Amino acid sequence: MKRTFWRSLIGAIAVISTAALLRLAFPAFDLQYLAWIALVPMFLLFTRCGPLGSILWSFATGYLFYCSLLWWTLVRVSGFNPYNFGLGNVVQALHFGAFGIGAYLLGKRFPGWNPLTFPSMWAVLEYARSHAGFVSFPYGVLGYTQYRVLPVAGISTIAGVYGVSFLIVSVNTVIADVLRNSLSLSGTEDHRRNLPRGSMKMPLGIFCGIAVVFLAFVAYGHFQATKAVPGSLKAALIQGNLWWEEADTPERKEQVFGTYERLTRGLGTSKVDLIFWPSSSVPGHIPFERNVVERLAGDARGAGAYLLVGTAGFDKLAPAKQHSNRIANSAFLFSPGGDIVGRYDKMRLLPFDEYVPMRGSIPWPSWVVSPHLTDYVPGKEVTIFRMGKDRFGVLICWEYMFPDGFREMSAKGVDFMVAMTNEGFTASPSAHNQFYAMVVFRAIENHVGVIRTAATGISGIIDPAGRPLGVVRDPGGRDVEVAGTFIGSLPLSSQRTFYTLYGDLFVYLLCAVLGCFILFGILGGRVYLEGGPG
Repeated sequence: MKRTFWRSLIGAIAVISTAALLRLAFPAFDLQYLAWIALVPMFLLFTRCGPLGSILWSFATGYLFYCSLLWWTLVRVSGFNPYNFGLGNVVQALHFGAFGIGAYLLGKRFPGWNPLTFPSMWAVLEYARSHAGFVSFPYGVLGYTQYRVLPVAGISTIAGVYGVSFLIVSVNTVIADVLRNSLSLSGTEDHRRNLPRGSMKMPLGIFCGIAVVFLAFVAYGHFQATKAVPGSLKAALIQGNLWWEEADTPERKEQVFGTYERLTRGLGTSKVDLIFWPSSSVPGHIPFERNVVERLAGDARGAGAYLLVGTAGFDKLAPAKQHSNRIANSAFLFSPGGDIVGRYDKMRLLPFDEYVPMRGSIPWPSWVVSPHLTDYVPGKEVTIFRMGKDRFGVLICWEYMFPDGFREMSAKGVDFMVAMTNEGFTASPSAHNQFYAMVVFRAIENHVGVIRTAATGISGIIDPAGRPLGVVRDPGGRDVEVAGTFIGSLPLSSQRTFYTLYGDLFVYLLCAVLGCFILFGILGGRVYLEGGPG
């Protein structure tokens, strides 16, 4: 009984320690260096429990981590409730549990190879969680903690954000193995017998080879971060701290429209090439409502610049909408002459908010999704906007969180990208900074400048190397829940990266690596190799 108590206490301490360290590594705490040791307590725990314990303790770690990372959804998000919060975090923590059992089994069978198998499994599970249909959730990916450490984040130009996660987990594993071996040498005989033993050790040469490859990745990331980018355009970002869906009344709509027009006119004589309004900034249905179109055309002519706005796309006479009031989440580009010269309809819609997954097949309870929710119309094709000789793509809200969609659009030969969003559902600086970190990685992965335009913040310009070039701030320095403008130069670059061309090839290679270990384990082959860590 006493031994069980102490084991449970050690397990609880390890779980809380790892969850807390992970949370502190993410925005807005931004203690990035803690990510390199955060997993060590959990990894050491695997040596003291069986397969069931590994699953349960790992799952508990993930659940606590996501509860602390996503607390703002419970406080501010409209329609969200404790049931959504609890169930959602259970689903997200499942990959921690899967990692726990996988790490236990591979650690028992191939302990000397932990610095390769553990990070491989972690990266593959992160990728799988971000590609799981309507339950995909690209949030809390470990690599995002390094969005301010540009040489490390630069690894993503080759291996994507999952490659950064791989490196972080590998370092955690080496530290845990060193500590475990130290305990093995200094502990009691009984303790040593309980530590995992394996027949297969990673050769020192292979371990050093892996280390050299990732040092080369970091060096390449540093090179990307310092590389000059030719060409630029002058951009103006308008952040109104308002969005029109908040209250669908004529007074509210006029307040929102008037605020964005006033801020745009406030640019004065500043000559800019392109003006950006965020998602949900225009109160109306374009191109159906001609009065709204005419006002926006006047705004573009008055500024003498291209104007990109976010609104609801609605074509009354379109065949698909003749018997429906369904709308699209859209971006429209107005020329300096006042003409609509481009439109993009959001393709990847947010589940349970913009559409009901498997409507008619699954009777979703009302606490998961409102029975009165009307599905948005998804876009059908990737759209590239053109302004003179310059080309750019737009992704709206949920879309830019997925590396593959951003990569697909970047590969079309654009000169810059736009991440348009409305995050007024939360006032938490942590939430806004977590979203912002994702956009930084999208810029680095594809070596493309990004305009991030948000209704309530953070709106700013990010260069192709991931460096922030400025954001909308108030006189007190706040960049969230403020109204204002920012004018800056956006670097243009059509030079893409290995990641843009080949996508998540690194993850596929890791899948092959894990497959070999699993096959070898099933076949029961034993190779005795000496040397290496562990």
